[in-house]
Amino acid sequence: MKVAVVGLDGACMDLIMEWAKDGKLPTFGELMEDGCYGRLESTIPTVTIPAWNCMTTGMNPGKIGCFSFIQKEYGTYNFKIYSSLVEKEVDIWDILNIYGKKIFLFNLPNIQMAYRINGYMVAGFLCMRDEYFTYPKDLKDKLDKLGFERDITDLGILGAMGDKEHSRRHEEITQSQCKVLENLIRDDEWDFIFLVLNELDRIQHRFWHKRNVVLSHYKNIDRNVKMLIDRILELDDYNIFIVSDHGFGPNKKVFHINEWLLRKELLTVEREDISLGIVRRIITTLKKPWLVKLVRPFLSTALLRRIYQKALNQTAKVPVIWEKTKAFSYGSFGHIYINLKGREPNGTVDPDEYERLRDFIIEELRKMSVKAYRSEELYSGKYMKVAPDIVIQTDEFVSTVSGRVCVDIFVDGFGGAHDRLNGTFIACGPDIKNVGRIDAHIYDITPTILYMFDVPVPRDTDGRVIREILKNGKSIKYADYTTINIRHKIKKLRELKRI
Repeated sequence: MKVAVVGLDGACMDLIMEWAKDGKLPTFGELMEDGCYGRLESTIPTVTIPAWNCMTTGMNPGKIGCFSFIQKEYGTYNFKIYSSLVEKEVDIWDILNIYGKKIFLFNLPNIQMAYRINGYMVAGFLCMRDEYFTYPKDLKDKLDKLGFERDITDLGILGAMGDKEHSRRHEEITQSQCKVLENLIRDDEWDFIFLVLNELDRIQHRFWHKRNVVLSHYKNIDRNVKMLIDRILELDDYNIFIVSDHGFGPNKKVFHINEWLLRKELLTVEREDISLGIVRRIITTLKKPWLVKLVRPFLSTALLRRIYQKALNQTAKVPVIWEKTKAFSYGSFGHIYINLKGREPNGTVDPDEYERLRDFIIEELRKMSVKAYRSEELYSGKYMKVAPDIVIQTDEFVSTVSGRVCVDIFVDGFGGAHDRLNGTFIACGPDIKNVGRIDAHIYDITPTILYMFDVPVPRDTDGRVIREILKNGKSIKYADYTTINIRHKIKKLRELKRI
């Protein structure tokens, strides 16, 4: 029994179902016809990180300590990359590795550093150092010789690209990565393959309002997925899963969360000088959709790109006066923290006021049709103490959350935004029934695949085995995998001693 998972960042099941039915996406159409398909519900917040992490562990953010790309360090006002603050999560490949499965991992966003495994591991776009990009290390040389291209992550470069160049480059990157994958897949007899392509997410953020452009990129993915699946099936009779971390929809409204907190007199910031205030206003104006297209041609030089990006970064900084602040937000993902006495360095909120303040904030937000929840309503687990106090859920009204101040509380959005409810789930293969439409949750993928391998499912999983799509009716076995983290720590200590 073998499984290959093709992850498509941001793939929208609603679009796939529509265009596959019309014959515009023949590969997706054939996979859906041969097996099962439906919407995959994502996480709250609906962001790449933690969505991929939750998918590959089967657990909610409270159990793995991953709530967003950047998180507040407990007891400080510092925000850091999430993985620097918590233990390494136990992913599906860590479990399969224990059972001797041959594994090939490629470009998963939640792999920031490649490490030893029984097979190949190529880190995702968050990996910043070449020496940690692949396992084994010499796999990096092979990637270079094959012409591998990494995803473009520099917002300055992306912002300065014209529409045609932006579209063309993302198609080229997908094609480059898939040609590399064609070669690497031949290197061994893999039991488990998990690869991710990011093209659809990048394109839909910019071109959601241009349906013909979005369709052209779904067609590009459809062609390349066929090429990959054909190559995989040449090796063996694999079960194929197509999944996404979230779906997509229109970016209707941007909510400036810190500006709202400021107007509610819950947040106090330093008085800015006139020049910075003018810069903020200019940048806010330049970000309006009708001006973005006008400005882009003038950002062709490296100098202008740096100036523009610096100005954008300035507008995102919020100089908080902590001694006069009751609540604050990092902004980008809708997390609100209470400035609690005894927990924060300059806390102002007494513990007996904590719940009343949370209730007040949530109720006031809901009066404006902004959905907000206490973190314990959404999460559970050992990392709850580092969870945000309040979490905003993006929906059909608020599509994006921003931390900027000195702007309107709400502004019209542009392009596309993540959608929690229309992620992609497709499965077919020798062990999967042809049952048609069935919806699932992002937590369900890992327990279902482990069950298919006849490997015990983590006892504390939040997902379920989607047994109704599987031909085998065996009982589910469970196990405790916390020892994996202990082994990982021992390995790291040994590596440090060798340095």
